[in-house]
Amino acid sequence: MPRSTFLTLLFVVLFPILSFAETDTLPSGYFSLGLKKAGICFGNSPAYTGFRFNLMNKRIRTLNGLDLTLLDDDQDGRSNGISVGIVAKTQYRNNGLSIGGIFNAADRENGIMVGPVISGVGRLNGIGIGSVLITDTLNGMVINTLLLDRHLGDSARSLINGMAVSVFRIDVGKINGLAISLYNHSRAHKGLAIGAINRSTRLKGVQIGLYNVALNNPRGLRRLPFINMHFGK
Repeated sequence: MPRSTFLTLLFVVLFPILSFAETDTLPSGYFSLGLKKAGICFGNSPAYTGFRFNLMNKRIRTLNGLDLTLLDDDQDGRSNGISVGIVAKTQYRNNGLSIGGIFNAADRENGIMVGPVISGVGRLNGIGIGSVLITDTLNGMVINTLLLDRHLGDSARSLINGMAVSVFRIDVGKINGLAISLYNHSRAHKGLAIGAINRSTRLKGVQIGLYNVALNNPRGLRRLPFINMHFGK
């Protein structure tokens, strides 16, 4: 899919959610069964430990335990445990399990990130599962249908350390590890690429596929069918 088309679809899908989330008139009151900041909570508590249920998260500081909300629009909040946004979820950091219905975004995710439709993350340390994932740095494993760089205009800035499995496309700056997709593209790849088409500007490893491109190979060996490799500098 052309990136311009992808960005247009992303805007169309998320515009109603983000427009609704701009409201600053959300009540800050909440009801707690237990202590003031621990137990079972119903409402928009900025800090809580236990089980928390809310319609829309806003101005969150730290949540520990289970957080279930319809819409999470808090780009500065942190959560430790299980954090679920039924429609969409945005937060600064999550340590544990993060699930977003249509959109799941975090500056840093330490654990498991699930986005059935679209996910965006600055740094993911753990496992990413979903459809479209836009990332900057991945340390671990990702399984999805489309993996793109967070900086769409400068793919050289993204980094994958570990394993990436994508149905259609992997398009990132640097890969250290295993990449499996129909189309694998990277500026630098150290490891193994398996796909129909594999393309890397600087390869140090092996490419297996129908058409393999390693631009740092000598002329005549840069574009080869079935297998290509480079182990030099």
